[in-house]
Amino acid sequence: MHLIDLCHQLITIPEPAGTINVTGLSVDSQRVAAGHVFFALAGTRRNGREFIGDAVDAGAVAVVTDAEPVAGEITKLAKDAAIPILQCENPRRVMALMAARYWTLQPGMVGAVTGTNGKTSTTEFLRQLWQRATWSAVAVGTLGITGTELVKSSGALLSLPPLTTPDSISLHAAIAPLSKAGVTHLALEASSHGLEQYRLDGLNIHIAAFTNISRDHLDHHQDMDSYFAAKNRLFTALLSEGGSAVINLDDPYSQQILDSIKDRAIVVKTFGYNEKADFRILSITPSSDGLDIEVAYRGETWHMPLALSGTFQALNALTAAIMAHLGGLPLHDSLGALPYLKAAPGRMQNVHGHPFGARVIVDYAHTPDALAAALGALRPEVTGKLTVLFGCGGDRDPGKRGLMGKTACEIADEVIVTDDNPRSEDPTSIRKAILACCNKATEIVPRDKAINLALARLKAGDVLLIAGKGHETGQLIGNETLPFDDTAVANNKIRAMQEALQ
Repeated sequence: MHLIDLCHQLITIPEPAGTINVTGLSVDSQRVAAGHVFFALAGTRRNGREFIGDAVDAGAVAVVTDAEPVAGEITKLAKDAAIPILQCENPRRVMALMAARYWTLQPGMVGAVTGTNGKTSTTEFLRQLWQRATWSAVAVGTLGITGTELVKSSGALLSLPPLTTPDSISLHAAIAPLSKAGVTHLALEASSHGLEQYRLDGLNIHIAAFTNISRDHLDHHQDMDSYFAAKNRLFTALLSEGGSAVINLDDPYSQQILDSIKDRAIVVKTFGYNEKADFRILSITPSSDGLDIEVAYRGETWHMPLALSGTFQALNALTAAIMAHLGGLPLHDSLGALPYLKAAPGRMQNVHGHPFGARVIVDYAHTPDALAAALGALRPEVTGKLTVLFGCGGDRDPGKRGLMGKTACEIADEVIVTDDNPRSEDPTSIRKAILACCNKATEIVPRDKAINLALARLKAGDVLLIAGKGHETGQLIGNETLPFDDTAVANNKIRAMQEALQ
């Protein structure tokens, strides 16, 4: 592909450069190969311009960067190598659109989910519903790519970086071979970072869903208005004209989304307890096997049992069912398949087998609202004590630490504070901030010891929520990522307890 074909109407290039043959795109200088266009972007810690020399040495044939003046040594380097430096006001969006032109194949149906909580579960549920309808579907997000085990491919399928929403080059490079292998449906998590940084631009998004908004990522977005604006780009800028939107009408921000798309040709379906919701939730009640949900739609009442824990999982499941319906699945098939859904790893995931019959749940809840939702959802299922074990991540919004401590103290009967991913911060100071707002909490470190002690204390009727890390298989301490899996630690302890009683 020629450079002019990638850049047409996106970025101005010198005339002789138009015939340059491009063999790939890279935003990481270490992945540049001969013939690549290198995107030198400003990051939070380093600027990609620092690595232009490395990219040139690796064979880059062009560099795209922002409109700021380019240092003389970079200009000279590019001139000596006969490589054009292409400048524009929004290089991240240009990168995404160029990636869409380079990797042209996309699934014919793309559904994206945004919100503070519920993205992973909703996209995973949507993938399951599509696959149950015998459509070839995958989900992309925090869990990587799921569903590929059902994809028959003659070539290697690409992996993705560990981001909720991958960078645009990684995303398009991954979904193109999936599409070629026959994937027709893609469920995608749309994070605020990904939306703000234009990672999803260039995708044909047909269905967009909004779950909720609560405090998160304010270390990046600074305030809630900025955070919401990033989320709302999914509906105002990326959702295709003629597409469909699914909105949680119970969330205070829902009306702003609805107002922002009222002049667009978008099919809108709302859900929630709100009497004005299209899909009105009549009840969500715990059962011996999970949950029961009743929903009214167009004068008809639907009753569905769910093999899931936590009432908000019913909301995620309903969101996915509405998305599947708007994507072409008959309503009786989308709602009727809800009893067959399985929880995503680390999302209100049951750890079975406690010898005294206590319930153990692993969940990714790492914000005050997510923790409150998880504990509140489990409270009706408790006949003994409700215990929560959690910590807070380092190098992230410190304001939520006390809020999470306060939330845990108000809802749970017992609170255990331990380490999450301290990263470069002193873990003691992180725990201290949580403990300052919860005087009944017990501090136990390290995390595996905390989990083991919490499990040993459980009795029949008790429920333990292990919160914060969910599906993660590593713990970030300093500059190291050490192997750690909440579910594996809990399973090992439960197995040891079972053996001790034999």
